Amino acid sequence: MLFLLLAACSENEFIAKDGDVPEVIDEGGPDIVVTPESIDFGEVAWNGEGVATLTIGNVGTTGLQLDRLSLAVATGAVSWTALPSPPVRPGNEVDVVVTWTPDGPGAMSNQLLIDSDDPDEAQVSVPISGVVPYGEILVEPATYDFGTVQVGSTATTTVTVSNVGAGLLTIDEWTYAATDTDLGIIDAGDLGALPAQLPPGASIDVVVQYAPSGDGGDEGSFSLSSNDPDRPSTGAQQFGNGEVYDPCEGFTQTVQVFLTADDAWRGWIDGAEFTAPNQNAWNQFDTLEWELACGDHALSLYATDTAAAIAGVIAVVTIEGTVRFVSGPSNWTMLDVTPPSGWTEPSFDDSAWYIPAVCANTSIWGTAPQPFYELGATWIWWNTDCQSLGEAWLRLNFSVP
Repeated sequence: MLFLLLAACSENEFIAKDGDVPEVIDEGGPDIVVTPESIDFGEVAWNGEGVATLTIGNVGTTGLQLDRLSLAVATGAVSWTALPSPPVRPGNEVDVVVTWTPDGPGAMSNQLLIDSDDPDEAQVSVPISGVVPYGEILVEPATYDFGTVQVGSTATTTVTVSNVGAGLLTIDEWTYAATDTDLGIIDAGDLGALPAQLPPGASIDVVVQYAPSGDGGDEGSFSLSSNDPDRPSTGAQQFGNGEVYDPCEGFTQTVQVFLTADDAWRGWIDGAEFTAPNQNAWNQFDTLEWELACGDHALSLYATDTAAAIAGVIAVVTIEGTVRFVSGPSNWTMLDVTPPSGWTEPSFDDSAWYIPAVCANTSIWGTAPQPFYELGATWIWWNTDCQSLGEAWLRLNFSVP
């Protein structure tokens, strides 16, 4: 209640009372006083609200009629409780609760306007302010190297986009640019629908895939645009090197050839001539051995019978100790005239050569040499009787492994 001290004093002398609004004897009618003079909501959380109390008092001598409250800049983000309809009596006050519900990050600055029938101050302006922090974007890893990836294989990595700030982070746009389609995003997570909003502490995982299509290096760049005022544009880079897989690289196997001919032979492996102690003794066989790389190879033989009568070749080829080829009509080819140059090379085309014939009568050699017979090898020549020809050229094409 307002009370008056009947004493000699000036017209506008304030008299102390409980509360914020002083009492005054004023014959000039209503006199508005507003506290505080300004409202600062301070920092408000991205999903919170700021609340302040504004006290409107009447230090005049007659009732104060409050007409309305309004904002200098209209916004629905600031609201207040209703004003009382009857006038504020002299010495009395009313409270108005002002609420700021932010609709986004950043600073707010406005003015709350109070209209009344105060003859000296019909409108009072109360500055209001506050701030909502922005989000802070973090993309990691900033760089990633897939290393060497074989063509036909794929590798993936996860890029994490996080909000490490105190406010809401809004991602408006993202792009991925690469040297070619070998690098690309296969799962954008919640970035698939833009704008994407991340509360403080939230993150989104994005999966980048590398599927090289050929030899050589590749590079990709993941870029994002957000409302982070310090880093509106940021991103991450990925690197990789494609390599065509060669299953033969560094691969070798042991190849053995057990061989004899009636009467004598000369031999070549992949064009390189080789010799053996018994190559001129038909009843003794020789064992040859090589470490051959993965790929195509050719065993080439020239066989001759000095008497130009009974002649033949018998052989067994093993790879890593396993019998792979024996002399016979399969796999081998034969020619009865001197072949053209290069005939001992693996790339030579012998598709027009003859298929060797299995000798019909092996009794002329008896049981020697061994172990050819028990491994399934037969004497071969250009005809079944293994006679009537003094020389022949033979090839066996094979591959490792």
